[in-house]
Order: sequence, then structure tokens, then C-alpha cells
Amino acid sequence: MSTAQFTLSGRENRELIALCLAESGVLDPYLKGGRILFKGSATVSCLTRRLTGVPLRICGRITANGMKGPLRPSEGAHFLLYQGGEVSKVDGSAGEVLKTFGPGDLFVTGANALDAFGHAALLIGSPGGGGYGECMGALYTEGFRTLILSSAAKLIPGDLTRLYSQVSRRSCDFSCGMACSLAPVPGEVITETQALALFAGVEALIFARGGHTGAEDALAIQVSGERDRVEKVLDLMERVKSLPDTPMGEEDSEAECSFPCFGCGPHLSCRYAGKQKIYPDKKE
Repeated sequence: MSTAQFTLSGRENRELIALCLAESGVLDPYLKGGRILFKGSATVSCLTRRLTGVPLRICGRITANGMKGPLRPSEGAHFLLYQGGEVSKVDGSAGEVLKTFGPGDLFVTGANALDAFGHAALLIGSPGGGGYGECMGALYTEGFRTLILSSAAKLIPGDLTRLYSQVSRRSCDFSCGMACSLAPVPGEVITETQALALFAGVEALIFARGGHTGAEDALAIQVSGERDRVEKVLDLMERVKSLPDTPMGEEDSEAECSFPCFGCGPHLSCRYAGKQKIYPDKKE
């Protein structure tokens, strides 16, 4: 039995999860004989870029300035359908596509929040949940598998389900960026620990978070198992750390919004657009 410890930054953790999924064999049945619908997130985009060469369009994101959208429209896919070796953009019809899915198909998404009970949720800044809102019914009813790829850095305290009635875009009076609600995502959560177990058959633990001098979002990870399996993980760790610092999502969607922009219309309470109802802008 061997044990190793290492640390990865936030970006590296996303790449780790994507690499583990791409090389673990978990996706093989769906790649060979089913369908996969990928929904845009930084982590999922790392995976689609590796599997298909196509990065995904990033919509909402948290930046240093708050909860923001993209600066400009882009032609990239936010919902990408894989079938029979071909990929197609299905933005605008993802909900209808998912209604045709069944037990032999797979939905892959990210998440903005996780809890210790296995719950996951997405931030919602658009009325009715936008494209994801159109998918929610099928997620609960059609029997296909859902994988939720998300770093354990998104773990929040307590039970996430208690927040659904408390966090509301419409009841928010002030927001740095768009006010958001939370929407549940039913499925199997794959964090760094689950991804490493699938990839190498090791026991993986996260035993510290945070950092300093550029590693503020880092995780400390320990893996234990047979020596060859632990060394397989260390090889992966070195590969992740050597990856170029390129955009994780579709490049045209990487820049964050600033007022005014094309997405301002449906977004509520944004201080940058002067939509807040309290705390008036104090800039001279």
C-alpha cells in the first residue's frame, strides 16, 4: 500500500476531473452506443474539448466582480449533443432532445453548489431557468443517467435543499451582477475524489482547502492504494500541471459582461446596470 499527497489549483482540479472521466472508461458505453448531451460549464468544457475538440460556451459565471454573464453573443454550443461519433449544437432545443433520452443515454453537466448529502444546484439568472429550466422535467422523469462534474471547492455548509426557497432572483434588492436563484440538479456528483477512484481505483481524500500566493482556491488531496495505481495518479497530476493556461470554455464566451451588454434585459438587481432597489450608487 502506498500513499501520496498533492495540491491542485481550481483550474487544475477541473482539468483533473475531465481527464479522469475521459480516460476511466465510464463514458465508453454512451460514446459507442448511446447519446450524450453535454451542458456548458468550465469543467464540462474541459471534457468536451478533450473528447471532441469542441469547447462549450460559458454562460453565467462567478468572477471577482460578482455573478456575471458573457460580454457578447457567441456561436459556441452551450448544449452539445454527441451521437454516433458526431456532435451538434442543440441550443434552443435541449429540453426537447432530453425528452427523447432513456436509460441508454447520458446527460453531463456542472454545478455551482454541492453539499455533503449529495445534492447539487445551478445558479439561475434568467427567467424560468433559461435553457436548463427547459431540461428539468426530463431529468426527473425519463430515466437516463446524469453526471454532475464539479470540484469539491463548491461544497457549501448545511443542506443545500433548504436554500431553494430562500435564495431568489426576484426577492433580491441588490446584486453585484445578476441576482440569482438556485435550481436543483438530480444525478451522480463527480468531484475530484470520485473521479480519481474511477480513474485509478484508489481511495482519494480531500483534507485541506484554500491557499496563498495564487493558490487561494487549491485543494489538498491524498490518494492511497497499490503502488502502481498511486503512481498512475501522480502521472496524471504531472500531466494536469503541465497543461497550457488556455481558456477552458469557448473563447468568445470567456469575457464577462459589463454594462451595457446584450444580456442585461432579463437580469435583475444588478448594481452595474443601476437596477438595484437599495444602496444607491455612491460613485461621484
